[in-house]
Amino acid sequence: MRKTTDTLWKTMCLILGICFIWCLSLPYFMMSNADQDIISMATINRLGRDGNVGEGTGSPEEKMKRIIKIVNDLLNIAESSDNPHGPPALKDYREELQSVQIHMEAEKVKGQLKDEMIKEMHLDKIQLQLYVAHMEELLKLQLEKEEKKIQQLKSDKKFEEDTNCPLPPMDNHPECMGKLKWLSQMWKSQPCYVGYGVNGSVCSFLIYLSEVEKWCPVLSCRVPLSKKAEAGSDYAVVREHLTDLYPSLEKRSQFRWIEQRIRSMERVWVEAGRSLSAKYNLKERKAKQILVHPGVVTAESNARIAEAAFNGGPLGELVQWSDLLSTLHILGHHVYLTASLPDLRHYFGVDTGGCPPLHSNPDLIYTDIIGLRQIKSVLKGPWFKYRCIIRVLDTFGTEPDFNHISWANKHKLASPFGGLNMIPLQFYTMFPHTPDNTFLGFVVQNQLMSEQSELFKSNKRQNQALVYGKRAEFWEGKTAYLDVIHKYLEIHGTVNRNALPNYVKNHGIVKGTDVQALLRQSKVFVGLSFPYEGPAPLEALANGCAFLNPKLNPPQSSLNTKFFKGKPNIREIISQHPYAEAIGEPYVWTVDMKNLTEVERALNAILNQTIEPYLPYEFSCEGMLQRVNVLIEKQDLCSSAVSWPPLSALQVVKAQMSCKTACQKAGLICEPAFFPHLNNANTLAKNNVDCQTSEFSASGLVFPAYNSTQHCWFQSDPLLFSCVRSDESLTRVCPCRDFIKDQIALCKDCI
Repeated sequence: MRKTTDTLWKTMCLILGICFIWCLSLPYFMMSNADQDIISMATINRLGRDGNVGEGTGSPEEKMKRIIKIVNDLLNIAESSDNPHGPPALKDYREELQSVQIHMEAEKVKGQLKDEMIKEMHLDKIQLQLYVAHMEELLKLQLEKEEKKIQQLKSDKKFEEDTNCPLPPMDNHPECMGKLKWLSQMWKSQPCYVGYGVNGSVCSFLIYLSEVEKWCPVLSCRVPLSKKAEAGSDYAVVREHLTDLYPSLEKRSQFRWIEQRIRSMERVWVEAGRSLSAKYNLKERKAKQILVHPGVVTAESNARIAEAAFNGGPLGELVQWSDLLSTLHILGHHVYLTASLPDLRHYFGVDTGGCPPLHSNPDLIYTDIIGLRQIKSVLKGPWFKYRCIIRVLDTFGTEPDFNHISWANKHKLASPFGGLNMIPLQFYTMFPHTPDNTFLGFVVQNQLMSEQSELFKSNKRQNQALVYGKRAEFWEGKTAYLDVIHKYLEIHGTVNRNALPNYVKNHGIVKGTDVQALLRQSKVFVGLSFPYEGPAPLEALANGCAFLNPKLNPPQSSLNTKFFKGKPNIREIISQHPYAEAIGEPYVWTVDMKNLTEVERALNAILNQTIEPYLPYEFSCEGMLQRVNVLIEKQDLCSSAVSWPPLSALQVVKAQMSCKTACQKAGLICEPAFFPHLNNANTLAKNNVDCQTSEFSASGLVFPAYNSTQHCWFQSDPLLFSCVRSDESLTRVCPCRDFIKDQIALCKDCI
């Protein structure tokens, strides 16, 4: 009995173990056939690689049958436990159970392998997604690249289709096409591109990129700069046109009036250049690099003189600038025109932005007082290296004591236009009124310059007078004077408004050619005492019209006249136009406007005479070409070793008055360039001045000079040499020279 009980107990334990194994195996049998196949194949492969392939490769159904069979056998054993003949022989199921356990462990391994494979498959999926995204990005970049190529080809085609400027072969210039495209879009981004002549055309792009930045081949129609130099471009050749000057004028609105004047006179400038070349040898002249900077027309100056030119504003300075530009160009020099602070910065290579600097080393710089200050502000300290090559256009002149900053401050002569500490000869005046300065002048435009000259000649002079005064305020207080003139002549005006006597026929503000026509028809050009020293009276004389020149009593200067206040001189003018007054009758009649009898006498004389057009040579195109050419070639203010004018022209005059007056009385002109030559005892001894004692001093403006005891003073500061000052206690030793008639700036040995 006990043996049977033990057997049953063992059997029950075995059954419980089998049930436990069944529970553990249940998830495996619930898997889908598809999953079983996948895992089984993977397991077989892995076990095959590891050498652990054994039994248990059957299907789950077969394994289930084996377990059921084991359980049935155990139940049979349990049922036969009450059999008196004893239980049948127990089969040995140990090996079978071990086999099942091995299979179960194998299934567990298969489950782990499945998890690992699923994880690996997720990783593979992520990598595949990343790869696909990368490929999409590469494809997008490739498409963009192809699109750029297409656009580049279209752009290249655009340039190729410009028939006015066919593209040269691009061999050895791979960057050229890209630079062309860039510049076509960005040329307005920097003002310096316009300064180089870029104007939006393909030709201008190519010229810039080939001759300035060297990215493109040089156009076949243009000779490279190096070849030009080899061909002799270092020499100035008198030009036959002004065409190359116009582009730099057209692109700036402030030069509109200047451009109009230059165009209207081009034919005469060209003829004058030919005439001068026939008379003098103008070959073997070095072509100068010349910067022209009219500060008065820049927007930064706030002068607005260019805008006012078309509304009755003053024209004198614009006239002078236009004629200087024409002169320099006809003479064959290289002219660079700037009209703003950015232009200056670019020219001198200061803050050039994206543009290459010109790297220019000018031979001469023409500017005005405003422009000089702008140049100083742009260059700061380095401006000083250009100091001696600067020429300052200065309408009314700068006297030495106003120019010398220390002297001016000490003697209360400070002026908004003074204190520049330049050599006085560097100031270029409109008329030859200040011998301490240099006379530049301008050109008088007259009927002989017009293509309509024959028409003008056919016009009969009318019994009329044209009044000099474009603003109505100039006419105020002149009624009695005008009434007398009206008794003899019909009065015409070119005034900005009609607040005039009712007998005046006003034409309004008109063009220069219309003024020429009116002058050609009139017998008298009537001055009103203002404006001072303008070009119009000489235009009247050049058109055969006499000038009625009002006296100024008292004489006008910066000491007593608002207009001259602040001007760096104390020069007195005794009539509206001193230069015209010196020409005299029968062309110029200087009268006291308040002395109506004197006015009538002058009118009667004018109406009873016939005069031919008169133009001083120095105010003709040829005269200006001659004068400026000599100044460029001969006037060297950078070296004390160069002597010009030649000493052969020197004539020494001694007098107790200003050297200007003393020389004029001798029929000469004071020449300040000779002062250093006279500024020593040896030279004075050769001129019959025996200095008993002497000293150098900067305490006066009249040295060299001597007193009654033969004590001599010599000037220790060259900037204080002066033609215009005097000292009654001293006798001045004056450097005078002769001059060519109607060309006062030049001596007879100067050309």
